[in-house]
Amino acid sequence: MNQTTKPSRRSFLNIGAGAAAAAGLSEVLSPGSLAASSPARAVVCIYLVGGNDSNNLIVPLDSPAYDAYASARGPLAIPRSDLLSVQSGPSARYGFHPNLPGLRDLYNQSTLAVLANVGRRAAPGAIPPEYFLHTSMQVRFVPNGYMAIPWAAPAAVDPGKLRIKRLTHGVTMAAAETVQARGESALRALGSNRDETPFPGDRFGQRLASVFAALRAGSFRQQAFLVPFDGFDTHARQLERQANLFTDLNNGLVAFYGAIRDMGMAQSVTIYTDTEFNRTLRPNSAGGSEHGWGGHQLILGGSTLGGRIYGNFPSMVVGGVEDAAGNGTWFPTTSNTEYAATVAAWYGKYDLLEAPEYANDGGPVTRLDFLTQ
Repeated sequence: MNQTTKPSRRSFLNIGAGAAAAAGLSEVLSPGSLAASSPARAVVCIYLVGGNDSNNLIVPLDSPAYDAYASARGPLAIPRSDLLSVQSGPSARYGFHPNLPGLRDLYNQSTLAVLANVGRRAAPGAIPPEYFLHTSMQVRFVPNGYMAIPWAAPAAVDPGKLRIKRLTHGVTMAAAETVQARGESALRALGSNRDETPFPGDRFGQRLASVFAALRAGSFRQQAFLVPFDGFDTHARQLERQANLFTDLNNGLVAFYGAIRDMGMAQSVTIYTDTEFNRTLRPNSAGGSEHGWGGHQLILGGSTLGGRIYGNFPSMVVGGVEDAAGNGTWFPTTSNTEYAATVAAWYGKYDLLEAPEYANDGGPVTRLDFLTQ
């Protein structure tokens, strides 16, 4: 996919129909083309708190990219033989981290996709230093410090139209107006709802069980969940720590997708990952990695056009033209705004991207093609 254009708050809703999308992009967004979005859809953002090192989430298997990866990663490199091989297109081979077998299987079943090298874009010149701070998290803090998806819970909302609720285990839900009278009582009950569906017993599994309980209640026209998953600030002992984190991520998402599929909701729920930033390809002296920039994200669901890696995967060459800092800090080739815009448009909330944090002086926001209409 060619480099995406920088978004403009105004141009998002005022774009020419003749703007041509590059390969790997479907269409420039407009209200008319999205008005038919389903009113019964839900999104679940899995926020990997701390900055997930996605250089080991998915790795190119073919040379010279794998050789460049292994040389630069040093002790953090995953042996090629341990990576879980998948195809993207007719010839490109990649490998998922060995602790992600269930997600590899969902990828092969075309229900999981990867978006490569996505991040906050910057104009040519100096890189804004705040891009490498945890405080630049792409979330909104709502009252009492809860995190929520920005476009689903904008700063100015009509309290009669949107409800923001913290569920059990720290999950935040932003719900549109109810579709039935029992919606408000169901919302109040969700804080203590005990779900019997088998999910992993770790904290991440418990959080996903809270989301599933809310979805099963079925009292709201739209629901947008933010599920925080802590521990990804891996400055030290990254191999061990990330292996455990990826095991929990794999088991939780496989269980969650199986539960919504068995309930007949797979087509109407999209799960996607987000994080502050990727980490440097080159390790530090403590067996970890430092704050980086562009990284890879996962999108899962029955509406996902999976079994493919979207975007431009970096060549893994430290010091190359894709490296912003000489240590494997990748310039993002797809913007966070276009990533968010694609999910928001599928959900039916493209209008909320008029929020100030999405303002930019660039060109139109283009919808990526990893989700169905």
